[in-house]
Amino acid sequence: MTVPDDITVDPSEVDPQYRFVVALQAKLPAGVAVNAASHLCLGLVARAAAERPALVPKMSFLDFTDADGGNHAPISALSLVVLEGRPAWVRRLREAARLGDLLYTDFTAEMTGGTFADQLDRIGKTSAEDLDYYGVAVFGKRSELDVLTKKFSLLR
Repeated sequence: MTVPDDITVDPSEVDPQYRFVVALQAKLPAGVAVNAASHLCLGLVARAAAERPALVPKMSFLDFTDADGGNHAPISALSLVVLEGRPAWVRRLREAARLGDLLYTDFTAEMTGGTFADQLDRIGKTSAEDLDYYGVAVFGKRSELDVLTKKFSLLR
């Protein structure tokens, strides 16, 4: 399967029962939180394109055009909620997404600092139980995600 050349959809095709959720470890420094959230979102869309291309249209990317004809696409019409919570909650969300066969990505402390080679080496030497999850991004139906994220708070 391949992703269509044009990933945007017509506004009439937006399905509001879907949403994006980024859940971050509480009290991360602002720069670390923004970095983690950015990597999570990039990874989530890349993973959808590679592994579940049928979900890409469900992500509802629209072609926003301003009054002067300037293009501001692709931007999703769907909610992207950024939450924060305890480290154990982030880990549990990742596991629930994995077991529930939801589309997700994760980002760990081991993926920061130094070069990508340093990061690959560091994570390669860290057992799964010792990974420090900074965040998880999940895409799916609101009804499924709300159940998994009810303990989290909105990031402020």
